[in-house]
Amino acid sequence: MKNTFIGFFKADNVESIEKKESVLLFGIPFERVKATKGGSKKAPDALRKQSLEFSGISTDFNIIEEKTSFYDLGNVHPIKQKKYIKEIWEKAIKTNSKILVLGGDHSITYDTIINAPWNNDTALVWIDAHSDLADEYPPGIFKSHGTVFTNLKEELQLKKEQMLFIGGHAYTLTSNEFRKIQNDKVTNYIATQKLFEDKEECLNKIKDFSSNFRTIYLSIDADALDQAFVPTVATKEPFGITPNILVDILNILLPKTKYVDFVEVSYSRKNRTALNFGVGLIFRILEIWSRKS
Repeated sequence: MKNTFIGFFKADNVESIEKKESVLLFGIPFERVKATKGGSKKAPDALRKQSLEFSGISTDFNIIEEKTSFYDLGNVHPIKQKKYIKEIWEKAIKTNSKILVLGGDHSITYDTIINAPWNNDTALVWIDAHSDLADEYPPGIFKSHGTVFTNLKEELQLKKEQMLFIGGHAYTLTSNEFRKIQNDKVTNYIATQKLFEDKEECLNKIKDFSSNFRTIYLSIDADALDQAFVPTVATKEPFGITPNILVDILNILLPKTKYVDFVEVSYSRKNRTALNFGVGLIFRILEIWSRKS
C-alpha cells in the first residue's frame, strides 16, 4: 500500500487496533471472472491516491477532528488471506467497529460477508444496476460477480425478509435472475424507475425494512449510478440513480449499518470521474456514520 486513504491511520495488522468504535478500511484488489472489461482490481489503490486531492473537510464534516478512529489496513487477498478477513470481523465485533471495503469486482462481497456474524436481526442490502442473482454467470461459472447474492442466500440460508435489492435497471435475460425478482420469493426489491416515480414512497419502504433489523450489511456497486456520474465503470447503464438519491438512501440505512463495500469502480488515465465520485461517497459514508454514532 503506497498511499493511505486520507484521514486514516496506517495499520500494519488488525491485532494492534484496540480503540472502540473505529472504522476499519481495507481493499480487495481482485476480479474473479469478468464477462466485461475489467479494471476494478486497480480501484483500491487508485481511490486512496485520489483521496489525496481532497481535504477531508466540508461544512458538516472534518475527518481530522473526528473522535472516531479511522484505520487503513491495506489490501487483502480474498483467497490467500481468508483467515485474516475473519480476524478483521472478530476485531470489529470486539471493538464495536465498522468495516469499509474497497473492491474489486462484486464477487468480493461474498468473501467478506460470508465471514460476518448472522442472525434473524441481520439484513443484507445491495444497491446495484443488476441483481447479481444469477445461478451461473458467465455460463458454467458458479461463483462470480453475477452470482454473489445467490451464493450468499443459499450458503447463509437467508430469508427473503432479510434481503433488499435497490436500484435495479438492467437484467441478464439469458439467466433466471429476472424471474427470481418477478416471482417475489427471493428478495425485497425497489427498482430505479420506482425511485424516480415516487421517491417518498420508496424511501418509506426502505425505512420500514430497516426498522425490522438491528444490523445491516450494505454493498454498493458503482454501476447503480447513472453512467453520467460514473462513465468508466465496466458495465455502464443509462437511467441509473443520482448521487442525491443515493445519499437519501444512505441516510436511512447507515445508522444500523456495520459493513459497507464499494465495488466495480474502474477508470481511465484521462477520465477519473468515477474515482472522484467514489472518494466523495466514502467521505459521505464516514460523515453519516460519525453523525449517527
